[in-house]
Amino acid sequence: MKEKWTFLVIADEPRGTPIQIRVILRDADQPERAAKLQVAVDGKPVAVDDAEHDYEAPEWKAAQILTEGSSDAKLLDRMKDRLRDALAAAT
Repeated sequence: MKEKWTFLVIADEPRGTPIQIRVILRDADQPERAAKLQVAVDGKPVAVDDAEHDYEAPEWKAAQILTEGSSDAKLLDRMKDRLRDALAAAT
């Protein structure tokens, strides 16, 4: 599977302070196959919703926001592992 990652930053208001990040893993060869997780910037899981995102961030920026909010430099790596497992289980 070729991975395609999307990191959507949800802010408290347009162009405001990031409050959540939605991470989406898609199979680039089968784009309809996807898994999603959403967390508050402090690392607490929240329900995946359809709230409008403020912007799509590169992976390094998503990692920076989550590390600053949660003081956990490995949070994004664990989220990515969970999404990989979820997508593999859906096969």
